[in-house]
Amino acid sequence: MSFIISTRAELLKTKRTASFWLSIAGAAFIPLMLFISFFAGDDAAKAAVLKDPWTKYLSMGWELFCILLLPMYIILITTLITQIEYRSNGWKQVFASPQSFGNIFFSKFLTIHVIIIFCFLLFNFFMILAAVLGNVFNAKFTFLSSSINWQTLLQLNLKTYIATLGISAVQYWVSLRFKNFITPLGIGVALVIIAIVAMAARSAHIYKYPFSFLILTYDFMQKKNRPFLENHELNSIAYFIFFILLGFLDMRLRKEKG
Repeated sequence: MSFIISTRAELLKTKRTASFWLSIAGAAFIPLMLFISFFAGDDAAKAAVLKDPWTKYLSMGWELFCILLLPMYIILITTLITQIEYRSNGWKQVFASPQSFGNIFFSKFLTIHVIIIFCFLLFNFFMILAAVLGNVFNAKFTFLSSSINWQTLLQLNLKTYIATLGISAVQYWVSLRFKNFITPLGIGVALVIIAIVAMAARSAHIYKYPFSFLILTYDFMQKKNRPFLENHELNSIAYFIFFILLGFLDMRLRKEKG
C-alpha cells in the first residue's frame, strides 16, 4: 500500500471524529469575537483600527490566535487523531494491513498537519471576511479602501506554522505513548501553562522550550529587521526532527503496539 493511499485512509478516519468541526469552530472563534468587539459598540476597539486598519486588526487576531487558541488546538487535534485506533482497538488491524510501518506512522502525522493547515486557511479567510462584513455594516471603517500587506501575512503564516512543528511532534509522541485520551491531553495542557508562566517570568531560556515558540514568533514579527527564521523557529525544526524520529523508533521497538 502506497503512502498516498495510507494518508487518504487516515483522512477518511477523521470523519468519525470532531476534528473537522473543531477546526472550523477554532478558526472562526477569534474573528467572530473581533467582529463583535469592533463592530458592535466597543469604541476603544473601533479607534484601534481606524488608522492602518488591516495591520492593527490582523495583529490583534494573530496575537490571540498564537497565544490562546493555536497551542490548545494543536494539542486537541493531535491527541484526537492519534487516539482513533486506541478508542476502537484498531491498532492490531492497522499493523496487520499490507502497509509498511513507516506509512502507518508518518501518514497519521501528515494527516494531523493537513488538518492544522486547513485551520490556518480557515482562520485567514474568516479574519478577512469579518473585516469586510464589518466595513459593509459600518462605513466608518476603511478596510475596503485599504490594502492588505500580503507578503507580511504570508510570512506570518509560514513562520507560525514552522513554530508549530516542535509542539506537534512532541504531542504526537506523547499521544502514541498512552492509550487513554486524558493523559496526553493533560500533559499537553500542562506544558502550555508552563510556557505561559515562563514567558511571564521572561526566562532567558524560553527560546529552547517548544510550547513557547508560537508566542515568540508573534512577538518577533512585531519588530523590524529580523532574520527570516528566528533561533526558536530553527529550534522548532530541530525538535520536530528529533521527536518524530524518537516517536518512530519508540513505536517500532515497543513490544506491545496498541
